[in-house]
Amino acid sequence: MTVFPPDTLRRGACPSLSAPMQTGDGLLVRLRPAAPALTGEDLLALAGLARENGNGLIEITARGNLQLRGLTEASVPRLAAGLSAAGIVPQTGVAIEIPPLSGIDPSETADAMPVADDLRKAIAAASPVLAPKLAIVVDGGGVLSLADMVADIRLDALADGSAWRLSVGGDRRTARPVAVLAADRVIDGAMTVVSALAALGPAARGRDLDAAPLAARFGTVSQPAADDAVSNHPLGIHRIGGESLFGVAPAYGQVHADRLAALVRDLAACGAFEFRLAPHRTLLVRGLSEDALAAAQDCAVREGFWCTQTAPGRAVSICAGAAGCASARFDTHAAADAVVAEAGGLLDGSLDVHISGCPKGCAHPARAAVTLCGTAAGVGLVLDGRASDAPAATLPAGDLKPAIQRLGTLLSACRMEGETARSLLDRTAPAALVSAFQGQQ
Repeated sequence: MTVFPPDTLRRGACPSLSAPMQTGDGLLVRLRPAAPALTGEDLLALAGLARENGNGLIEITARGNLQLRGLTEASVPRLAAGLSAAGIVPQTGVAIEIPPLSGIDPSETADAMPVADDLRKAIAAASPVLAPKLAIVVDGGGVLSLADMVADIRLDALADGSAWRLSVGGDRRTARPVAVLAADRVIDGAMTVVSALAALGPAARGRDLDAAPLAARFGTVSQPAADDAVSNHPLGIHRIGGESLFGVAPAYGQVHADRLAALVRDLAACGAFEFRLAPHRTLLVRGLSEDALAAAQDCAVREGFWCTQTAPGRAVSICAGAAGCASARFDTHAAADAVVAEAGGLLDGSLDVHISGCPKGCAHPARAAVTLCGTAAGVGLVLDGRASDAPAATLPAGDLKPAIQRLGTLLSACRMEGETARSLLDRTAPAALVSAFQGQQ
């Protein structure tokens, strides 16, 4: 039996084949296939391995990684061997994210893939000691850009394709600019920031960097992000060039292997030949003709997948909850279902709702308009903050569903015709939300 070092069986590091994480339902392994796309056979192999070596639960994360749950110390090596036999090679090293359609989207400003590959090799050669969850985004734009993805280091292709904007600690809009770099200086420039992070210590993140001294080292005029930076949600149908892509997502990012396998077989029968992991817990499907799209949507709905931009649950981020994590304090899935049932009409995509089993906030590290967070004292309500922030009010977990009903009733009654949920929440007094949550109306 393989014995993993104790410090790998904990939160704070990204779980991998060599360092799985202990959760409430066993060990969890996260992996990102090195190949940009998977075949149907690849996904069927992954489903079989999840069933044979774990509890069959597969998750697609907010950043488009795969997670397999319910593993044991004995089954993790068998999983690794099975992946190797199937020809599925997990990506290793620092996480570098690129748009899921890089290299095949004619509307992209630049192909991010070769830049990401060169940067990954440079980091591997330098072997810096970096934070386990350090994230780098290389965004070449296109239909499904990563404008909304938070990263410690960002490289964004400029609109004219002449250079890359280097920035730190945020998404495309909020990251602090450091430099504008010509293509032949991009890797060296990014490695300067990597070295600065390494110098701060193994826990340093992009938010810890002082951008001004970094910018001074480059001697270039940093360029702010474009005001019109837009990141489309990958769910639903997208047109790139002359083809249609179909984005599907398991409800709240989690699906049993049997249902994933059934969907893959059905979509293959409709003509699908390629699958790409995408942010927002989505799987992009290629190969469907216009005539086959309706049948593909029916298949997705039948297997419990979301496949439209209007799926209300897509605005809700949840972790595994008490059923799958020893740190969680309540059933996050039941709470999410209650939010969709009681306030589904308010989930229009203009705001995020985060339901976190504990203050670690693994499912949504960024701020959210509304967060329900499990604590030792009960489930806390956090407004416009993170799961780790102090809650405005706390209730016993058993009182959560009525509280969600009260909040839904209050907001629905106050909503003006055509008003977005974001606007509604912005003009609703926090005291009124707290009062409804606590049942003091």
